[in-house]
Amino acid sequence: MKLLSSTWQALTSIKNAIGNIVFLVVVIVVLFTIFSTDSISIEDSTALVLNPTGTVVEQRSLTNPLDDLVSGERVSETVLRDILLAISTAKSDDQITALVLDLSKLGGIAMGHLEEIGNALRDFKASDKPIFAFGPSYSQAQYLIAAHADRIVLDENSFAPLGGVFLTGFGVYPLYYKSALEILKVDVKVFSAGDYKDAAEPYTLDGMSERSKEANQAWIDTLWKGYQNIITTQRGISNASFLRYTNEYNELLARAGNDPALLSVNEGYTDELLSKSAWQEEMIGIVGRSSHSFRQIGFKDYLRATQPAIRVPNPAKDKIAVITASGTILDGEQPSGLIGGESLSSLIQKARRDEKIKSVVLRINSPGGSAAASERIRRELTLLQQAGKPVVVSMSSYAASGGYWISSTANKIFALESTVTGSIGAFILFPTFENSLAEIGIHTDGVGTTALSGALNPFKTISPVIQDTLERSVERTYRKFVSLVADGRDMTVSEVEEIAKGRVWAGKTALELGLVDAIGGLEDAISSAAHLSDVSDYEVIYIEKELSSREKLINELLNVSTNTIAHVYPAREIIDALLPKEFLDLVSMSETPGLYLHCFYCQMR
Repeated sequence: MKLLSSTWQALTSIKNAIGNIVFLVVVIVVLFTIFSTDSISIEDSTALVLNPTGTVVEQRSLTNPLDDLVSGERVSETVLRDILLAISTAKSDDQITALVLDLSKLGGIAMGHLEEIGNALRDFKASDKPIFAFGPSYSQAQYLIAAHADRIVLDENSFAPLGGVFLTGFGVYPLYYKSALEILKVDVKVFSAGDYKDAAEPYTLDGMSERSKEANQAWIDTLWKGYQNIITTQRGISNASFLRYTNEYNELLARAGNDPALLSVNEGYTDELLSKSAWQEEMIGIVGRSSHSFRQIGFKDYLRATQPAIRVPNPAKDKIAVITASGTILDGEQPSGLIGGESLSSLIQKARRDEKIKSVVLRINSPGGSAAASERIRRELTLLQQAGKPVVVSMSSYAASGGYWISSTANKIFALESTVTGSIGAFILFPTFENSLAEIGIHTDGVGTTALSGALNPFKTISPVIQDTLERSVERTYRKFVSLVADGRDMTVSEVEEIAKGRVWAGKTALELGLVDAIGGLEDAISSAAHLSDVSDYEVIYIEKELSSREKLINELLNVSTNTIAHVYPAREIIDALLPKEFLDLVSMSETPGLYLHCFYCQMR
């Protein structure tokens, strides 16, 4: 026993030593990067390279980088705000004479984020500076950005199996678990309000209901039409050609000798096939040579060179505060990347108590979540308004269900054309496992003092009294939701009921229905907030959760070295496909019969 104890202590010491060494390396990397920032300089006639990596997000998720380093499971993240800031700064920077799009490492990105980047690129083109794109191939998301380039070149030496420009269209194809749950003998009770509130369908059906198909087809068609309009406008391609390319791809590919890159050139989606070295020589002729390539600077280095490391607000100036609400809405305190009822409320309180803050823009990117947390946040926003500070909502890619609940009180709501919103409905999901346990000879029994004793025990059959109680609770929540929307949007209850019912809408349609006030991005919302609070000389500040020294170090590490710990494993991709984030969110919600305002189908694949 003593030997085992000594061995365990030795292993623990080795583990701690390795952890300390890794942490020391991390600190050195961060400090080196921070102190080398001053050496970043921008030469005249430089191309800004926009090269986002991984997933584009509203807020960076804070995780333990040491765990990520060991597991290799972290996916690199690029903050949307950084991309937009780099583009807007470069527009008026005389040293930047061209913009190069390198999208080869861009992974997940929502349609709303694509729309905002596209808007920024169109604004950049007003400076008469050219935009170039080069890559081995373009996914559907990558191409929506690349289409804004004046010239798109494909690597002629690329052998990507789906090379060229591969456009698949939008779709909603979730997994369904009814039969699996029946095999496992799990009894799932669903209580929902809203004819189209289909968040629990994957638990109760083996396929999408006709009503859900109708609603989902409508909003993805709207988004796809928007995608088509951008491509045809930016590339000068006819609608007929676009439809042929997306619906008869295999036939067109055969005519191009089974060469997808050549097909994209023939159909006008790209301009030329060149080797990387030939393309670099072309760029050298435009902006000049630096080392072994053209004169360039990556957008992250560009931001370090042009933006202050620490922004110190001017205490004398009025302020418009921006608060970001991104992720699933959950109760309590939550880290960056999730919306906590308490953590977000504390940020709103901070804005209310600061006399120099005249109005608040709430930037929402959420499919919803906890009803209690959503209402907690909405009440804080109401107190902010009662303090004389207008609230303007800027909807990003998603602001559905609970995301719309917290929007409903706003003085003005901006959405993107591709925002997924609405889903005004509520549900409770409660699985019980009495039959599962009975299969292996485990049973539960006992006595209680009332008919409600043990009512929420997941190992007992749910009682009729509890079923009736939960049904009434869901209906009451739905009625409150409809009433909040009616009050906030200056509509009658009957008018809201016609467009509620849990149905999801694209932002463009939501404008027509009166669920939002205008189509626009974050900058439009900020301008509106300034107008509503009657201020003209102001500065914009972001109110975010204050980080500890350790968290700041982690955040800096993620800013400078995410590529060194970002890995993608096929096995993990399979797991993510079988257990998508939305499913895991719902599993966590089902631990207790809480009320949820969540849109399951809001994220496309």
